[in-house]
This record gives sequence, structure tokens and C-alpha cells, in this order.
Amino acid sequence: TPVERVSGKSLSAAEFFERYSSTSTPVVLTDVVKDMTPSPWTIEYLRTAIGDKHAPVKRVVPGSAEWAQLETARTMRVSDFIDSLEEDINTEQLYLFDWSLPIHCPELSKELAIPKYFSGDLLKKTREGSLYRDSWPSLFVAPKGLSGGLHVDAFGSNFWMALFQGRKRWLFFQKEDLPLLYPRYSHSMDPTFDADVFRPDLEKYPLLSLTHPRECVLQPGELLFVPAGCPHRVENLDKSLAVSGNFVDESNFEVAKEELRLNALKDPRSLDLLQQFDDMIIDKRATTK
Repeated sequence: TPVERVSGKSLSAAEFFERYSSTSTPVVLTDVVKDMTPSPWTIEYLRTAIGDKHAPVKRVVPGSAEWAQLETARTMRVSDFIDSLEEDINTEQLYLFDWSLPIHCPELSKELAIPKYFSGDLLKKTREGSLYRDSWPSLFVAPKGLSGGLHVDAFGSNFWMALFQGRKRWLFFQKEDLPLLYPRYSHSMDPTFDADVFRPDLEKYPLLSLTHPRECVLQPGELLFVPAGCPHRVENLDKSLAVSGNFVDESNFEVAKEELRLNALKDPRSLDLLQQFDDMIIDKRATTK
């Protein structure tokens, strides 16, 4: 099933919420990314802006119980990592993955204007230092050919990704498809998956034939919205640069609270965030009386 493409020039924030966010419908937005930075971001620009910083890089480990089958390989200078993106050097397929800009590169983060569709993010309304408040937007820089494992974004969050350079092939499923994808729960509430959804083996995993996959190739300058709970897998068709954010709005507020309620059993920061979300409900009710 193809993913709808819509120009941000004619889509209001209210229309986005009504047509896509509240209905858990993925969409590709065009004419949005170009307005997110004063000048276009490229991988070479990152070398100039943050090349001296050090960052953890990941590698794909097939069969790993880690989220998206990604394990930390080592920490290295960003400029050295960018050098490794050349096809004849990056034999390890290293990946700068979901690296928080507000935490690690605050000056670079200030260059970004978050699109109006995500301005209602309730995570940004929490107290300073709260869980996830400064986790996003985050940076993704990948070599050509790298493909992470199938995964679901954490704590019932919605997700957006703005692509600045390269192309990414996205394959994702409805949240109702999750039990049909053979999830494994090894050491957290976040499932991992053994089935290769790009090349499905229906003899070994027959339930895959009952799923409802959607696919798109995200082009430079486009932004993809992925609703909460949707399993997805991504392949980098070129070396790529993207920025992303996980967020909570009214569409996934209750789902996020349920996930946090479970996480709070072992994580005090999840409990604190859950209590702040509960207070937001109380405040909203008080202002509407």
C-alpha cells in the first residue's frame, strides 16, 4: 500500500492532526524540510559544525536482542565517522543513530525549527531534566546499504523523520500487525524480531502473509510521520542525513501513559513523567470548567 504524499504548503496543523495523527495514518510531507534550517544541512556541513565532537556509533548485529538489532560499536570523533562513510572504508557499516542534538549539540539544535505539526509535543511541556524532554530532535547519519532491524518506537510515542540527504526505504506495518510479526521480548517491553520483512520467508513465518505492510522511499527534502506503535524497518539506499523526533500529543497520550505505567515499575523517571502527564489532565480539566 503506498503512503500518501502531501505538501506542507496547503496542510494546516489542525488538518494534520485530524487526518493523520488522530487516525494513526502515516504520511509523507513535502515542502517542509527546506524551512527547518537557515541553509540546507549536509553531511559535510556536520563535519564543519560538530566534527570535533565524540559520539557513540552503532552497528547492526543480526539476531541481537538489542533494540533494532543495533549494538554500540565504539565512540569516535564525528569527523572520523564521516570519513568512514566512504564505501571502501566503512566495511563495518557504522551508524550514528538517534543522537540527541539538544543534549550533545545545543548550538546545532538551535538552528532547527520544528515543523508546526509537532508543536503540541507534551514532552516539551514537562519540567527541566524530565525523561525524554531533551532527547529529541536527534541525528541519524548512515552509510549506503545499512539496514537496521524491525522495531517499534518506545513508550507509545509518535515519530517524525526529516531527511536532508540521501534516500531511505521505509517498510512499516499497522500496530495491529504486531502479534503477526513474531515479536520476542528478551529483557524489556520493547520487542525484537527475527523475521526478515524485506525478504519474508513465509514457510518459516507464515503469519507474515496476514500483515498489512506499507512502503515508501523517502526522498531528500521530505518528512515522514509514523504513528505510535507501528513496527518499521529502514534501509539506507544512499549515505544519508536525517533528523527525527518522538513526540506525544492528544492522539497517543493515553497509549504513552499505559507504556509509562509499565516502565515505572522499574524506572523512577518514567514514574515522574507519568505523574506530570496525569497533572496535565487535571490542569486541562480545571481550565475547561
